[in-house]
Amino acid sequence: MGFVWVCLIGLSGCSMPGGENREVKEYLESRYESQEFEITKIEDGESVSYRVVPADFPEAAFTVEEGKIEESQDWNYHDDYAACMLYGGAERLGLAYERGESGYDVFITYENYLSIDETAEKLEQLVSDCLESHAFDSLRCSCLITIKPGYESNPVFPGYSIRIKTRYTYTVDKVFGIMASKMIPGQLKEDLRFCHIYNAYQYAIPRDSAVFSQNDIDRYLEICSGAMGKDKDGNISVYELVDGAESELSFGGAYQILLSEGLVTEEKEDSFIASGNGITIEFFRTFDVSTSNKKPGVSCEILSGEVDEDDREELDREYGDQARCAIRLLTDKKIEFSTPEKIASAAEEERLARLPLVQDAFSQAAAPGQMTSGAGMEVTVTGMETYERLQGSNSSYVDSGADTIWTRISIRIKNTGSTEMYLFPLRSHGSESELVGVIADEEANLYRPTDIINLGLENIYSYQLQAGDTVEGNIYIKLPRELVAKEDALVLWMFRGEDTVSSLLPAVK
Repeated sequence: MGFVWVCLIGLSGCSMPGGENREVKEYLESRYESQEFEITKIEDGESVSYRVVPADFPEAAFTVEEGKIEESQDWNYHDDYAACMLYGGAERLGLAYERGESGYDVFITYENYLSIDETAEKLEQLVSDCLESHAFDSLRCSCLITIKPGYESNPVFPGYSIRIKTRYTYTVDKVFGIMASKMIPGQLKEDLRFCHIYNAYQYAIPRDSAVFSQNDIDRYLEICSGAMGKDKDGNISVYELVDGAESELSFGGAYQILLSEGLVTEEKEDSFIASGNGITIEFFRTFDVSTSNKKPGVSCEILSGEVDEDDREELDREYGDQARCAIRLLTDKKIEFSTPEKIASAAEEERLARLPLVQDAFSQAAAPGQMTSGAGMEVTVTGMETYERLQGSNSSYVDSGADTIWTRISIRIKNTGSTEMYLFPLRSHGSESELVGVIADEEANLYRPTDIINLGLENIYSYQLQAGDTVEGNIYIKLPRELVAKEDALVLWMFRGEDTVSSLLPAVK
């Protein structure tokens, strides 16, 4: 593709391109690759500029002028092609926008959840045009498009981000951001709806949750940790819409918990009031541009009720989880992230992942009383006993449970390696200097040795075994009663670094 030259006699006073025009042509050619442009020289008194119309985007006519600016330091000219493509493109597509403070950053806003799909279609067209124009390839500044609801005007409120690549590399949010070059046609509307729902539940009092689609809510719940509140009696309340991605409870998370408890009494634009246990507290959404995570925060103010000095000090503290403290005062519940269901689901995933390894440990296990060896170790299970009441060398004791029973496993271990080895360290780092052991059943459920303090039990926890030495000792663990009484139902599975050995445990009738 070449350049089409047009010189308007009435405006420029010339009939053919001159040296200056050739310089403009070379400037455009070096900056925007082999695109086709129509160039017109414009003279206004002593001022000279050039009106350039891209053949592929005639609606985005731009101006070239002499002089260097930050974004075009490599040339003697500069232009507003990127601005005409981005800001002008937004106007032509009917997108509501506001320019950011730096570079070509821009905020695109939409009315509400129901308007997201239409906005997404226009945005995909805008981004596609900007990429095809190559207007941003050589810029020395950023171009970040941030999309969020129009009613969330504060710059700290998060949105979905699309970054158009320029000469400098910038990152995007891993969950709610994407590089323009990696966008998949039709995907943006789904991602925007997902972002809208997440931010509504995490950082706001949702305005349009009644129209959220179930598919979008399900997608939100897949990444949402959930939360649970435990009272003094151990009873648990589950709040599935609360996410623990932040280290502290968010404004939206606090609202969802107290709304579920029926304690929210008043809602305002950036705050809400809740009452419980004779205490009334107002929760404020705070916006601090100096914070590192650039997300809305939360602060609390006691409006009425008696609170002890320590709790009041915690609520007044500049740093700390004020919202979680306030909810404890209102509900008598301690808030923890995740839920019993999600904890159980994660545990099941882990069990299934290690099941093949445990099956291998069973198939390769030594019989009770027989020695098994690996790199740097020889291990023999020499005996096993169970106790309804486990008592040591003093008067203290611990009782077994209805379904589990205290078990002592006696082991002989030889360090055949060249370095010392710590046996059953209380805190393991998985190094070759440690011998770590667990008990596994055929379903890959794990049972870990327990260090029972104040009983005076003889054990080999954290025992330092020198190279070449042998030791005999005990470990203690609570095991299921039904499995302890069965043959070949449990295996002692031990690790030294990446090497493993296993030994079947004897049945105890």
